Amino acid sequence: MRETSALIQYVVLHPWKVALSIAIGVLLGVTAFYVLQVQAAIDTVASEDFDPQRAREAMVVDDAPPSNWVFVEPSDLAVDEETADPQSDLARVFDLDEGLDPYDFNPHVFGEPVGDGLFTSYLLVGADASGFLADVIILALEPADGTDPIMVSLPRDLYVWNVCEGSFTRLNAGLGGCDNVASGTEMLAILVEDYTGIPVDHSARVDFSGFSRIVDAMGGTTICVDHPTRDAKAKLEISRAGCRHANGATTLAWVRSRHTEQLRGGVWVEVVGSDFARQSRQQDVLFQLAEKAAGFSTPAGLTNRLSAVVSSVRLDSSWTFGQAVSTAWRYRGLSKDSVLGFSIDAENYRTPGGAAVLLPSNSFADQLGEVYEIDEAPTSRS
Repeated sequence: MRETSALIQYVVLHPWKVALSIAIGVLLGVTAFYVLQVQAAIDTVASEDFDPQRAREAMVVDDAPPSNWVFVEPSDLAVDEETADPQSDLARVFDLDEGLDPYDFNPHVFGEPVGDGLFTSYLLVGADASGFLADVIILALEPADGTDPIMVSLPRDLYVWNVCEGSFTRLNAGLGGCDNVASGTEMLAILVEDYTGIPVDHSARVDFSGFSRIVDAMGGTTICVDHPTRDAKAKLEISRAGCRHANGATTLAWVRSRHTEQLRGGVWVEVVGSDFARQSRQQDVLFQLAEKAAGFSTPAGLTNRLSAVVSSVRLDSSWTFGQAVSTAWRYRGLSKDSVLGFSIDAENYRTPGGAAVLLPSNSFADQLGEVYEIDEAPTSRS
C-alpha cells in the first residue's frame, strides 16, 4: 500500500515526467515492433547462386559445327514448312562444306569486352508465367566515374549466341538455365555479357504476380493513352483516352503488351513498333516507382513496401537485401531526364522454321558510345 501511495503521489507531483516516460516507452515499443517486422521481412528474401564466370567455365561446348542455329531473311530462303528444305536453301547462300562461322554470320551478336571496373551493372529481369523465359530484360549501368546512370531494355526476341546450346537462341531463353551447370539467371547473364561485352555484377528477378504486388504496395501508377487501348493476350483493356490511375494488374498488362491495339476512327488497329513501345513503358513504370520510393516517411510505410518487395523479388547470392535497398535508396526519385539510354538497333528476321526473331544490326559498343564515352577503364570494380 505504501509503494502504491508513493507512486500515486509521484504521478500527482510530476505529471510531465510520467507522461514523457510513458511516451518514450511507447515509442521504443512501437519502433522495436517495426524493426522486428522489417527484419522478419528481410529474412524471407529469396536468393539464388550467381557466379556466371564459374558457370561459363563449367560448360562443355561441342567443337563440331552447329547444324541448327542459322537463320536468314525470308526473302532469301523459303519458310513454308511444307516446301522448305533448309539445307538446300542454306547452300544457296553459304558454303556448307566450310562450316558456318557465327561471327561471320552476324558480328553484332558478339560484344566487344568492356574494361572491368568501368561500370557496376545490374540485370533486372521479369519472368513470364512459366519462370523459364524472361519477359522483361533491362540492363542498368552505374558508371564508376559518378556520371549519370545508363539504362537499356534488351529485346526478349534478340537472337544471340548461346554458348550452352552451341547455337543462336532468343535472349529470353537464357532464363531456362544450362543442364544443371548454370542457373537461369546465370545463363541469362552470360548471354547478356556475350552480347554487350559487359559483365553482369548483380541481378534481381521478379515474377508477374510479384510485380503486381510491388506496384500496388507503391500506390499504383499513371497510364496515359491517346486512344482506347487493348491487348487481349496481355489482358489489357483501357476504354477511354487520357490518363488514369492504374493498379498492379493493369500496370502489369500495360508493360507486358506486345500486340497493342488502339481504336482509331472506329477501327481497332495494331500499334506499329509495339515491342519498342513496350520497352519504353517498362522504363517509364520503373521511373514512376523510383519517384514513389522517395515518399518513404514512416516505419509502417517502409515495412509495408519491404514486405511486398521481399516476397516478390529473387536476388543474386552476391547481393544482400541491405545492399539492394541501399542502391534503390540512392536512386530514389530518379527521373527519366537524369538517365542515359538508347534503343537496340535490330531487324526482323525469321528462322528457316518460321520463328520471328530480332537480329542485331549494330554493335552494342557503338550504340553505348553514342551516350557514354568509353575511355580507359578504372583498375578495379566498384
